[in-house]
Amino acid sequence: MFKLAQSKEIVFSFFLFLIVVGDFAVAFEEPRYSIISKLEKIELRQYQDYLVAETTVVGNRDEAGSTGFKILAGYIFGGNKGNDNISMTAPVIQLQIDPTQIKSTTLVQSADTSEKQNWIVQFMMPSKYQLETLPKPKDSRILFKHIQPRKIAAITYSGRWTESNYHEHLDILIKEMQKAKLTAKGLPLWARYNSPFTPWFLRKNEIFMEFE
Repeated sequence: MFKLAQSKEIVFSFFLFLIVVGDFAVAFEEPRYSIISKLEKIELRQYQDYLVAETTVVGNRDEAGSTGFKILAGYIFGGNKGNDNISMTAPVIQLQIDPTQIKSTTLVQSADTSEKQNWIVQFMMPSKYQLETLPKPKDSRILFKHIQPRKIAAITYSGRWTESNYHEHLDILIKEMQKAKLTAKGLPLWARYNSPFTPWFLRKNEIFMEFE
């Protein structure tokens, strides 16, 4: 019995090792940015422009993230008119659509996102592509957008993709921006850098807020 339990533990440890190594062994392209400054708990960045493929979905945060990811993953893994495979990038961006806040310059926490809402999920497109050279999606729910250069306040954290973890760090980001007297633009962007198979304690997550 001891040998069987020990054998199972070895197999599980090896499986966990493969997941972790596999997640970190691949160098995904990310949006390019320079660091403006580092505050106590957040970082201020200047991002260059880039292209995204995006889709709009309905659900709570979890449902929307999963549905949006599957739609966009289908596109990059051959679901396009050239049947091309497009390199995966990071992070996966998710933002809530709230018409009452889209044009607001006041930093306000969004409503409880455990309820069903409208969301946008985005994949950055590899920098080798221009808008006119991107393969056309077969799925009409996918659109392309040019993200302009922008200044971003970012907080980085690890852990599970829960509402409580998200809102805890969003609250820190808001307070740090208010202390620095930064004027926010738009709504928070949730950025996830790892696959769902990555152990929660090794995940890299960020929340972005554009500022003037």
